[in-house]
Amino acid sequence: MADHDPNLTDDDAGDAGQRRPKATLSAADALEKVRLGITIENVRIERLTFKGEWEKAFKFKNCHLVRPRFDGVTFKGDVEMIGCTIERPHFSGKTTFGGHWRLTGSTILSWQMTRVTVMGTCDLTSATTRGTVGISSCDFKGGIRLWEAAFHGWVNFKKCEFTAPPNGKIDLRSFVAHQGFVLAACKFNSDVELRGASVAMKCDLSGSRFEGLLDFSRAKLNDYWYLEEIEMGERCRLAFANAIGDKLLIKPAQIDGRLQSEDAKDYLRAMKEYAFLKSCYAEQHRYDDEDWAFHRFKVMQRRGVDRSWQRPWTKVTQFLDWLFLDLGCGYCTNPYRAIRTALIVIVLFATVYAVGIESFYEEGSRPPLGGDRTDLANRSLLGLMTSVSLFTSGAQGIHQLARGWMVVPIMLEAMLGLFLWGLFIVSFSRKVIR
Repeated sequence: MADHDPNLTDDDAGDAGQRRPKATLSAADALEKVRLGITIENVRIERLTFKGEWEKAFKFKNCHLVRPRFDGVTFKGDVEMIGCTIERPHFSGKTTFGGHWRLTGSTILSWQMTRVTVMGTCDLTSATTRGTVGISSCDFKGGIRLWEAAFHGWVNFKKCEFTAPPNGKIDLRSFVAHQGFVLAACKFNSDVELRGASVAMKCDLSGSRFEGLLDFSRAKLNDYWYLEEIEMGERCRLAFANAIGDKLLIKPAQIDGRLQSEDAKDYLRAMKEYAFLKSCYAEQHRYDDEDWAFHRFKVMQRRGVDRSWQRPWTKVTQFLDWLFLDLGCGYCTNPYRAIRTALIVIVLFATVYAVGIESFYEEGSRPPLGGDRTDLANRSLLGLMTSVSLFTSGAQGIHQLARGWMVVPIMLEAMLGLFLWGLFIVSFSRKVIR
């Protein structure tokens, strides 16, 4: 068993599970140690005030800082506050952290911060906040890390800018917000990872701009996530792999062409992501959007099947799937597409019948427009009438009026008509029933 530190009591700091230092260090003595770069541990310091420029890096470890002030201060080295309790920090003027600002494992009470620039990483790994967090007009040039951070009050970032180091990402993974999480009018210049993040109440990103990947993989959507009003740069992409929930608010137009897995041709992963989006739209009764997501799901499913010219039948089935199910009716999500396909089929076969009008028996009847039935007008009308009749009612004796090669297109159109009628009925019923 580890020895018990005599400077610590078992009081917890704001229910943070940390022990408060029993020893007290004056603010003046603390500042002198900081100026010399000496690590300060296991003490309580009240009303510590930083002003001017501080050249050396310094560290606080397991300290309790009561109402520390940052008044227009510039820190040129790294600032570490490891396992500390920081109670009601106050920021005035423009504060600059020239290196990294590490708050790993710390507890911050009533955190309000404005006009702060952090040149390195702002590291909140395993940190805890209590009370409302309000961070506005701050610039995190080296990114921010919220790995397993826990926010016990509302979190509000407003008009902040985030930029990750080269080849890095803005790391918002696995944080837990026990209330709401709001990013208002913020700008993210690098990829943003929200993988595994959990927000108990609303997560509102409205008005923020994202220039890179916005990754919600494995995120827990316990309440509504508002993404319909975000701004998306040209390189912005989205990921939803294994996300949990059904309250994602986003428009299909925002997703179309921006799914990272689809760009990477990882069609099986994209298929699962479209399935997740489909379930979200279905739960919100957004049926047209649900149809869009289902269509994209089926497209990804088709593209994800292993096909090869060494097995030519797989290529043929892929083509027929695309031609009849995708192009033909949008996988039964679009009855108008089925009507369009039917009209195309009718016109194409009408052209064939018009060209081969001599292959039909005359039956002694007069052409519908008078004159000779081989005239262009009669050919066109007779071909169209024959095609419509075949498409809507099948052969039903018309094959007995034809001879030679003309029997082949008659049988083909009769089968296509039966098939496309079925697709139209299913598509139309899907729309009407819901």
